[in-house]
Amino acid sequence: MKINIQELGSKCLQILENQGLNKDQSLLVFEDFLEQELSGNTCHGFQSFSSFAATRVNSDGEPEIIQEDDTHLFIDGKRNLGQIVCHTFIPKLIKKAKEKHIAMMGIVNMHSYQTPGTYARLAAKEHLVSVIFNYGGWPRIAPTGSIDPVFGTNPIAIGIPSNEDPLVLDMATSKIAMMKVRRAMKLGEEIPTGVAINKDGKPTVDPKEALQGALLPFGDYKGAGLALMIELLTKTLFKVDIHDKTKANRGFFFIFLDPSVFQPIEEFKKDVSQYIQEIKTKRKSSDTDEIFVPGERSSRQRKINEKMGTIDLDSETIKEIDELLGSVSLIH
Repeated sequence: MKINIQELGSKCLQILENQGLNKDQSLLVFEDFLEQELSGNTCHGFQSFSSFAATRVNSDGEPEIIQEDDTHLFIDGKRNLGQIVCHTFIPKLIKKAKEKHIAMMGIVNMHSYQTPGTYARLAAKEHLVSVIFNYGGWPRIAPTGSIDPVFGTNPIAIGIPSNEDPLVLDMATSKIAMMKVRRAMKLGEEIPTGVAINKDGKPTVDPKEALQGALLPFGDYKGAGLALMIELLTKTLFKVDIHDKTKANRGFFFIFLDPSVFQPIEEFKKDVSQYIQEIKTKRKSSDTDEIFVPGERSSRQRKINEKMGTIDLDSETIKEIDELLGSVSLIH
């Protein structure tokens, strides 16, 4: 269903302000959701807005720096939303990376943003390479050989600048993102075969059973291994305790690198772009019209949707937003 972006924005901003955010903070959060929707990443778009706004807009004051030196930051997010904390400290991390060629930041006690790819893309636009890990916040993935959920979905993003749009790999370590499972349950749809098991370890296409059971790692033991390593670098390293209900139980690790330490940045970006073009001209399989690289589909979809000025939302999502605001429906 086509929804006008300006009208949707007016409602969502009012909801966020009603929940205690100021105008600037509300705009940051709305723009993060809008970015996902415009990019075609609908599972991380407005379908999750109502639950996000209703349950996660809380804080224990301003986020603060626990440790800092020339090349690192360690932040206590004070239960603030990820968009707000990152808006405050990512520019500081970028400045350190440009001055010292490498910088890293850990964040604890912060509610999640939508995807790490947002900040990988931002770093790439500043001519930096980035690697970003998230601890998913709750056991969701069963390790290979187990039927019990142990790891979070633990997404990773890698961003690389180029002469065109940045290359951004943004993925969960599960075969399917948890947001896609929740969206399927809300819309009464099935999830794909082979991505989840029920609580008894049997394959399931029922999203409710998947939430009660476990998701499977992509690539079997390879995905499970990556999920483990990310968890050690974001949960164990930062001593995140998922049972501490007084905190936002997630961990975030950002590493920004300046490629100009190895070669001039413009030369690197040119080489990246040339290599991408080489990949895209390779022979295609019989069922392929075009070869895509990470982030390309999203970038293309974003430009199309921005020109239209509207986005497609399902009626259930629209209903949830209207009910949260208690206003006239977006559906005309």
